[in-house]
Amino acid sequence: MSLLDGSLRAAFGAALGPLLLDGMLHVAAKDAGGGVILPPVFADVPVKGHRDEIGDRQRADWGIPDRAARLIVLQAGVAAEPTPDDEITLAGGRWRISAVERDPAGAAWILTGMPA
Repeated sequence: MSLLDGSLRAAFGAALGPLLLDGMLHVAAKDAGGGVILPPVFADVPVKGHRDEIGDRQRADWGIPDRAARLIVLQAGVAAEPTPDDEITLAGGRWRISAVERDPAGAAWILTGMPA
């Protein structure tokens, strides 16, 4: 359980949503066994977020490749949770998600992605 479950998460999303960029989470369709259908078919889910500009020192400390991006995406109102099978369009690029974390308050996902 996170600090911002339910109505508190929605209030946080309502307050920050207008300040963030519109984006699209591309959720990969899966078969009955949970495997990604090939060729990939994506369902689009609107999101709000921004690209976290990371300095070279932070990249080295966090082990993030040079071409990768960290994307912060609000959880409020998002109909699907991102996974490493998905892609996201945000901040002028399309990214293949390689890692998904939750911020400590549970208000946003922190995604690491490579250019798709």
